[in-house]
Amino acid sequence: MKKIKKLLTAGLFCFTCIAEAQQIQTDRPNETESPAVITTRHIQIESGFSFEKEDDDKTFEVPNAVFRYGVFKNAEIRIESAFKIDHKEQEQHSGIEPLIVGAKYHITNHKGLIPDLALLARVSIPWLADNAFQEPKYSPEIRMLAQHELSKSSHLGYNMGVKWLAETAHPEYIYTLSADHALTKKIKLVAEAYGYAESHHHAQNTADIAVLYVLQKNMQLDIMAGSNIMHSPQQKFVEIGLSYKL
Repeated sequence: MKKIKKLLTAGLFCFTCIAEAQQIQTDRPNETESPAVITTRHIQIESGFSFEKEDDDKTFEVPNAVFRYGVFKNAEIRIESAFKIDHKEQEQHSGIEPLIVGAKYHITNHKGLIPDLALLARVSIPWLADNAFQEPKYSPEIRMLAQHELSKSSHLGYNMGVKWLAETAHPEYIYTLSADHALTKKIKLVAEAYGYAESHHHAQNTADIAVLYVLQKNMQLDIMAGSNIMHSPQQKFVEIGLSYKL
């Protein structure tokens, strides 16, 4: 277990590499996952540092990361994790969150009124984590990912899905809606709203905005800020990240 933690930590902090010149498309920084998959036999690493504040509680992820690998045409596998620091009620916990493994399959390309479509499935593995963040149950999730091309520089994306909570095994329903517009070949603006809801509960709704900057064809920098809205607790967050393709 100690060897696994060391390997994960080393991988999460790996931000520099030599990469081939290819156009990059990322799932980060927002909650809306793109239908695009990684090309066969290529790896994409999407890393970020985040800060979240809810009342007096503070949470840092330093960093979080998604490792994506194209296994064959239209399909990728992925591993997600984060090193988390929690400050709550004058207590502090730190360590690696449960590892998430998953796969994405691209179903169809955008054509007319039919959006670009993909299916994403993943599961959180409760015992692949530090003691402070281990969960009682596995937490599977499945999402349908869609994106419409409004113009050559603008897109509308959305996700619909369900996740079974690790604490209760109850289903939690997920929606996301995201719009992006490319100001230049290198700069893109993104606005998003998303929410999570259990049956007979108010949805926890959030909105955010992000700026994406393409450093090279295979490397992208992003920054995002957001806040919970409507019936949700007062929560604010900011994140900065770097993604690159090998």
